[in-house]
Amino acid sequence: MKRKWYEKYLPFVAQSQRMQVEWLVGTIRKGTLHLDEITPYVRLLLAEEQGEEGETLVDFLKNLDGEVLCRMVQAADIYDVAKLMRLVPSPTVEQAVVALGKEPPPYEKNPEMILDKVFQAIHDRSETLFEKAALELKKRDDAPAHFEDAYERFEEILADERILSAMYPKAWN
Repeated sequence: MKRKWYEKYLPFVAQSQRMQVEWLVGTIRKGTLHLDEITPYVRLLLAEEQGEEGETLVDFLKNLDGEVLCRMVQAADIYDVAKLMRLVPSPTVEQAVVALGKEPPPYEKNPEMILDKVFQAIHDRSETLFEKAALELKKRDDAPAHFEDAYERFEEILADERILSAMYPKAWN
């Protein structure tokens, strides 16, 4: 059977979602591409949420080991990290630390909003995971300069949410 031109030159795009995940995992394990080179493939993978057979991306990610998922989080752009962290079946502290350590690009007009989305995605998965990851990142020497301020700001947002939910319990339901 003769391959179509796009299967030869665009192997990632021409494949089913399951094959895209397998290709991406193989590339990460082999180390054939640098993480920066993998970033567009992670973005393409996250662009479609449903596979051909109706399987979700979560089903594909379930079978991956933690190290590959951590490398995928490292490769993901900050704009995709929140979505990826919501899809990872059982995120680890190391994956959350990598996600919290992402820095918004210098051209971003509203970096606080991007960071809030990442923080919220991890917090929504588990409050304890968020706290452990934040404490771990604070201990590290390579923590981004913006992290402490962003963390304090997010803690204030959470405190405000708790106060508002206590005052207006029907609004949160």
